[in-house]
Amino acid sequence: MTSNPPDIAHVLRPLRAATHELHEALDSRLPIARDDASLADYANHLRALRPWLQAVRDALAASGVPGLERSARRADRRLAALALDLDDLGAPAGSEQYNATHGIGPGLAEEAAREPAFAWGLAYVLEGSQLGGMAMHKRLGPRLAPHPMRYFQPVDAPGGLAAQWKDFVAQLGAALADPAAIDAARRGAVAGFRSLMPRFGLQGL
Repeated sequence: MTSNPPDIAHVLRPLRAATHELHEALDSRLPIARDDASLADYANHLRALRPWLQAVRDALAASGVPGLERSARRADRRLAALALDLDDLGAPAGSEQYNATHGIGPGLAEEAAREPAFAWGLAYVLEGSQLGGMAMHKRLGPRLAPHPMRYFQPVDAPGGLAAQWKDFVAQLGAALADPAAIDAARRGAVAGFRSLMPRFGLQGL
């Protein structure tokens, strides 16, 4: 007899609802999402994204939350892929740092260290972004070949990205065991999106 997977809709539903408007606004306005997106748009996208990705990675690593070290390691691999892509395009990431003027500062790490559920909310945004990246690779990869677009490539993991997401969601459901934790995770997810928006010139959302 096999056991049924846990129902975690009560966790995913509030996170999706809280970030839906932000997610839609971001996806609809990114240059990389246009039908005529170019490799220059891809390079600009990566350079804008890098400080945010580094900030979220650092927040997850500093949180000390069991389970999130895997998300931090995956972010390390994505940062490495991002750097290789920019090198291929002759647009190295350089020494650009995230700071408060970009809407990203030490506040994410401090909040993640103080509230484990907040860190899970940040991880939800980070892990979910890989699903969008896979769709972007499928759409843009053939047209922008031979550039490998490593950052958007599906993960090389047992079972692929679907299995990775399923595993993450199971951990998320176990970690957010009460309404207070779900609320903190919702704040973390919203903070993840709101700290990303200014990187692409989107304010006041």
